[in-house]
Amino acid sequence: MSTDNGLLSQEDIDALTKGLGMGSISMPQATGPEYDAAKKLVRLVSEQASGVVSTVLSRSVDFQFMPIQTTSELENLPDDLVANGLVLNCVLRKELSGRLDLAIEKKTVAILADLMLMGSGNVDYSEDHKDAIQEIMNQIMGSSSTTMSNEVGISVEIGQSTVNDLLAVNNLDPYKAVVEIKLHVEGFPEQKAYWLLDSSLLDSLKTSKLSDEASKSSSAADTSLSSLGIGASSPSAPLTSAMQGAPIQAPHSPSIGNHGGGYGSTGNKALDLLIDIELPITIELGRTQMSLKRVLELGPGAIIEMERFAGEPVDILINGKIVAKGEVVVVDENFGVRLVNLVTPEERIKMLR
Repeated sequence: MSTDNGLLSQEDIDALTKGLGMGSISMPQATGPEYDAAKKLVRLVSEQASGVVSTVLSRSVDFQFMPIQTTSELENLPDDLVANGLVLNCVLRKELSGRLDLAIEKKTVAILADLMLMGSGNVDYSEDHKDAIQEIMNQIMGSSSTTMSNEVGISVEIGQSTVNDLLAVNNLDPYKAVVEIKLHVEGFPEQKAYWLLDSSLLDSLKTSKLSDEASKSSSAADTSLSSLGIGASSPSAPLTSAMQGAPIQAPHSPSIGNHGGGYGSTGNKALDLLIDIELPITIELGRTQMSLKRVLELGPGAIIEMERFAGEPVDILINGKIVAKGEVVVVDENFGVRLVNLVTPEERIKMLR
């Protein structure tokens, strides 16, 4: 087993380390409703990351995530990552609350940052790369927030990310789950990164729309579409089509303080359960498309021209769907919108499905 001088041979070392997963984390796989929901969140964010980074770098990039595992110790992460890694901190608020951070090696940051800056990607890491990777992370989380709102119906506010050396972190006590990412960048060897989730985020995921347990609980209450008077056999026509035809008139309802319809009770117990839920309202002035080159050329004083004409009504969106049109006004030095056309309450409910 050993050489004459008492030292282990390379063959002995290989035999001892075989199957230990050297270079990768080895922790218990996580189970439970909160981890099932976390898996869905990680899948969504990883898919957005793949798309965003591919667009920014103009080359194929894939964030392939592995099974979720539990952790509470810094020593659980690979030594190379701890000694030469960064952690991108992201704080989630509103319907999801907690931290979803990304631990990544500095050599990987150098590749991504240099490619973003139109370089070859074959450079050594420098402190200047922090700003570039921070911008990439902000774009990933911004895209993820929009997707969660539009496709899952979860309103999430994500603050600007911050960048710190992983070695400066004393321990990983705030983190309760870790997901290894195999990062494939076209033209480069496979890299690794790790999503880190804290206990607060796991708790909020357990009761979110991403959780099967939460879905079962809501199904137990009488809140099905049929109980809301929304039948699957009679889907509503898209609002955009309605707006191209006859104008949509505001419903005649009692005016109460805020000039909206007054609702004490809808007469539907299932709908009354939802009546106090807060929904994100977005006012859209207009949209346009720009090349990446044009975006990079933007600076203070630059003007971005929208496709909408001056004086044309703005769109009011709830959960990403247009429910009304209005005109911009100023109220006590604050911007506001005066509604011009909107759909009926029944149509609004159908569009929230």
